[in-house]
Amino acid sequence: MSQTRSATRTNLSHEERTASEHRDPDLHTVILDKIKPVNDRIRILRLAIKGQQRGIPFLPGQWLDVHVPGLRKAGGFTITSTPRDAVATDSPFLELAIQDSPSNPPAAWLWKREEEILGQELSVRVGGSFVWPPPGVNLHQIKRVVFIAGGVGINPLISILSHIRQTDVSLDHLRCLYMTKIPRHNPKASDVLFLPRLLDIFHPSATGLDTEGKQERERLELFFTGGPEGPFSFQDGRFFLSEHDSLSPGKELPHCTYFSRIGDDDLRSAAGYSRKERQASLYYVCGPPNMTDHVVDFMRKQDGVDADRVLCEKWW
Repeated sequence: MSQTRSATRTNLSHEERTASEHRDPDLHTVILDKIKPVNDRIRILRLAIKGQQRGIPFLPGQWLDVHVPGLRKAGGFTITSTPRDAVATDSPFLELAIQDSPSNPPAAWLWKREEEILGQELSVRVGGSFVWPPPGVNLHQIKRVVFIAGGVGINPLISILSHIRQTDVSLDHLRCLYMTKIPRHNPKASDVLFLPRLLDIFHPSATGLDTEGKQERERLELFFTGGPEGPFSFQDGRFFLSEHDSLSPGKELPHCTYFSRIGDDDLRSAAGYSRKERQASLYYVCGPPNMTDHVVDFMRKQDGVDADRVLCEKWW
């Protein structure tokens, strides 16, 4: 969805900001089953689906209205798992990545101590239109899909990327540019939201491509800001954030790792170098306000890019 920012909008609740967005009619009961810290700002929550023989259907990229105990207004949080996870026959679940936000009452509740909230029942409703497959787009015309994320803007994109991998969507080119802040001291890849998952998605073994083929058809580009001052190394053409990183063997960072912000040259490359490429491309953008506005405007101005195929999610 594309919306205009304003001082008034920033003071609205999630439900008020998204009043015009599509919502499913059903309200579902889930149980806060697991909490996994990513770093000191983000935690991943697993919501077990209660009493649902068929799970909870949703499209990759959608969010949840989350009603927590004691609060009248729901919070809005993007689903980071895949539709397949939510209809698993044995233990269907939904996953959320929640940033510590004391000024956001639902987020603050979900950041309480684990012993206070684990096992609690929550009510959720699926909504949102920033989805895969995109409404009104003929996928037979799409050969390239490019994802551009900043910070927690990776949340809807990780669901879409994981779903594309799970369902073997046929594409000539898949690309992801992910910019995020890392600690200045002793940064670890496992502390970066969804980085291990992204490395799995883009690893050659996930597609059967050799390294050369992977570089041609799939590309993960990481842009790290805020560091590093701690140890990192560059070996055999690959970056490692720490000598004692918890990534498993073979999950080293890709060649396209930069300690800088995403620049216009990076966007120009991602857009595609030929008009034919750009005409067959679909772009998903999600990140902080200024970044999202700039990227969307830049991509839509590229020759051959269909403005309706540059999709963005704005949660503010």
